[in-house]
Amino acid sequence: MKDIVFTRRSGWIPNVVREDGELKLTLGAGADANHEPRTFTFSIGEAHLAVIRKDLARHLLLWSAVLPLCDAAGTRGRLDENAAVALLDPILLAAPADVDALFQRIRWDRSRLIAHGADIGLLECGQVCAAMRAATETSNGKRPQEYHADRRRAERGAVL
Repeated sequence: MKDIVFTRRSGWIPNVVREDGELKLTLGAGADANHEPRTFTFSIGEAHLAVIRKDLARHLLLWSAVLPLCDAAGTRGRLDENAAVALLDPILLAAPADVDALFQRIRWDRSRLIAHGADIGLLECGQVCAAMRAATETSNGKRPQEYHADRRRAERGAVL
């Protein structure tokens, strides 16, 4: 039996559930071969839950880092739970400089952070923690679209 322990107003941000006495982060990502949404879960600890509850920015950073693992699972594969769990302490419990350094080494979903209000200039400078200071629970899907369109134009040398 699953009991929801923590959720945010936005239904897409990962939730924390208790399943058979164990805390788990659960998130929807991707779709199966029949285009049904896929749900992934992995274990977390009480310390992780405490940070997720109080720090939206760290919660969003974790989501951004786990999404590429969900993408790698494809339409039928399993989430690499060991890799997901290995992200917990370095993102949720480490100092901001260490989180920034981690994001230089891993794959992450930049669009997700931009949609939730990340400062694009700071993101591009590798300062992901500082970029998330103004993060919002509500996403703005147009913001990452505009960002990617601007980048493509810049690559072609076009300026609006």
